[in-house]
Amino acid sequence: MIGSLRAYARHRGCALRAVQKAIESKRITLTDGKVDFEAADRDWQKNTFAGASLGHQKAKEPSGAVQAPRVGPDPVGQYLAARAAKETYLAKEAQLRYEAAAGKLMETQRANEYASSFSQLIKDHLLALPDRLAPLLAATEDINTVRKLLITDIDGVLKKLHRAISDAGL
Repeated sequence: MIGSLRAYARHRGCALRAVQKAIESKRITLTDGKVDFEAADRDWQKNTFAGASLGHQKAKEPSGAVQAPRVGPDPVGQYLAARAAKETYLAKEAQLRYEAAAGKLMETQRANEYASSFSQLIKDHLLALPDRLAPLLAATEDINTVRKLLITDIDGVLKKLHRAISDAGL
């Protein structure tokens, strides 16, 4: 594909100025004032330190992923990529330790136990609603009274759930 400098910058995932500098330093060449993307990619790879543009690698990585960027056979590039992946991993690990110490995290088993007990509490109370309210609703013809009875009972279920969550220290 042949295109403009701006289009090539978008293709590379870098700034227009980076493409302009690559042309000025003869790392890539133009063809009739345009950029041949395939040839420019090959030249960029071959003529750029560490075998890859770090900005290009950064733009292509999914956020939150700890992956070593792909680099050529250049040992310096491989070292830098491995070190970047290691530092990213260590930073994320330190963040998790901090959040655990600050009480922002809990063990999966404990969270599952809480979720199970809370869902069981809600299930039990909601399934009991018809038996509890059917006689009262059958005897009532006023829609406002029916609505008030339903809201009162549902509010009671929500208060019990809130109390259970508070008692659990969450």
